Amino acid sequence: MTISFTKMHGAGNDFIVIDDRHERFPDHDAAFVRQIAGRRTGIGCEGVIILRPALNDAECDYRMIFLNPDGSRASMCGNATRCLALFAFDNGTGGRVQRIGTDAGVVIAEILTASAGFGSVCVQMPPPHGRRESVRVALPNGRGVDCFYVDTGVPHAVVFVDDVTAIDVAVDGRAIRTAEAFAPAGTNVDFVQIVQDGPALVRTYERGVEAESGACGTGAAAVGVAMAESRRQSLPVSLQFSSGEILVVNGQMNASGLCDGVRLTGPARKVFEGRLLKRWLTDEDA
Repeated sequence: MTISFTKMHGAGNDFIVIDDRHERFPDHDAAFVRQIAGRRTGIGCEGVIILRPALNDAECDYRMIFLNPDGSRASMCGNATRCLALFAFDNGTGGRVQRIGTDAGVVIAEILTASAGFGSVCVQMPPPHGRRESVRVALPNGRGVDCFYVDTGVPHAVVFVDDVTAIDVAVDGRAIRTAEAFAPAGTNVDFVQIVQDGPALVRTYERGVEAESGACGTGAAAVGVAMAESRRQSLPVSLQFSSGEILVVNGQMNASGLCDGVRLTGPARKVFEGRLLKRWLTDEDA
């Protein structure tokens, strides 16, 4: 099997994008996904994005399947959706405004700018739900932390800190990600430092990646919701991730004092295109 792919990143969150309108990619083969996602022995990525035909043209323009680098399937990824929208716009699958079917529901993406494989894309995120205002979680060495929990397509625990550079994201992120309070599915974890007169600083431990991510779109949405609801921060908010790139989260507060209509805006960029033979990695040509 020969697989053509495009490498892209959204604000430093990197992906392998596969045009699979013929529905041949083995997305249920977790071992193969792990192989192509490997940075030393494969292509390397924080997620595999698969473009599939719409099941119902009246509902969406096309479908997105999103696979974590460990081979598990995630319902949604904000930066992946923005990258796929630019990819679909460039190959004629989608227009300036697109309806993308995801496991978290249909999301709307708008191409704000696009030129030579680079663009700015805004995505209407799924409605935030499952909020828990303050969840206490035990950390190593007897420490504890309070988390703002919200599902923005996938679950996130948001932790406000004084200095994100002082956080051991691998240790503390893993402890929160696997905490009993978020069992059995676990959660992504976002550490946030609010900065006066500048973008908030965010570092994210990503479930499925099981490490710190360069950026996270659903995490940005979760941070925006947490800032608006628990810190009474006016929207839009700008967020700078460990990649150095900035994502902007907007929305509005409803009559119940909750944030809805969440929109995520940021850059998306093609990096390179290539092709892969499955047998190069698996010693088979399935």
